[in-house]
Amino acid sequence: MTTAQRPAPVVVAVDGTDRSAGAIRYAMGEARLRGSAVRLVHVLGEAGDDGRESVDRALSEAGAAGPDVEVGFLLGQGERVTGLVTAAASAGLLVLGRLARRATGPTTAGVAARAEVPVAVVPADWRDRAHGRVVAGVKSSAISGELLAYAFRTASARGAALRVVHVVDVPDQVEELAEVDAGTRPADPVLEAMVRDWSGAFPDVAVTTSVVRSDPVRALVEAGADADVLLVARHPRGLRHPVRLGPVPRALLERSDIPVEVFPLTGEPATPPLVLERAGAIVKE
Repeated sequence: MTTAQRPAPVVVAVDGTDRSAGAIRYAMGEARLRGSAVRLVHVLGEAGDDGRESVDRALSEAGAAGPDVEVGFLLGQGERVTGLVTAAASAGLLVLGRLARRATGPTTAGVAARAEVPVAVVPADWRDRAHGRVVAGVKSSAISGELLAYAFRTASARGAALRVVHVVDVPDQVEELAEVDAGTRPADPVLEAMVRDWSGAFPDVAVTTSVVRSDPVRALVEAGADADVLLVARHPRGLRHPVRLGPVPRALLERSDIPVEVFPLTGEPATPPLVLERAGAIVKE
């Protein structure tokens, strides 16, 4: 007899300030959806700080936000980016907080650029309003498979609708917005086919595709105004993308009023699971 493996924990960075409040609330909600535990991580950066006050505050906030979720904590010492990336190496999600409408600091940008797991950046004043919508911003069909897979899984877990926003960066032209259902023809027929295939694997997710010809940051901020989370991709490290966190994800981390999750692409192809119908039920293999 085998036992089911527990989902990877949600790791949330805490520092004893108000910056972490929204991140803790978001992490507890994500852990509840995933059936996982939460691990609070505080990296000690100042001499004389034993982390006790920060951890006690974070544990209290976590208990209030999710009394039914298992919570643990980890204290680290040293450089913050390295400490957080290392602590989240086996996590399912790493959550960071930020003050509202503030420039992304070196820790947030560094973690989002280096972590090998999705990184969520959450405004300090964020509270779950349950809009029932997930937005995924895609740049081209060539690199969208992995992000679409993550987006459909995220929407399905939340019982939410999914809006795929294909942004064509033409900032000097008048913005055009074309809303189409998954079965009609957007600007990129390859992306259309990918969305249709993933929609078949997740029939519980209502999906639309929007083609936006505009400034990408403005378009995605506006698209996410009534969403629960905005998903964007980060290129894998390579000669073309040595830093890996592009200007659009970085700007979104600063300007979005909702949580932004940066998904790290691996460059590996992602294809929908085979869907069969067995005895009147949909089965994924």
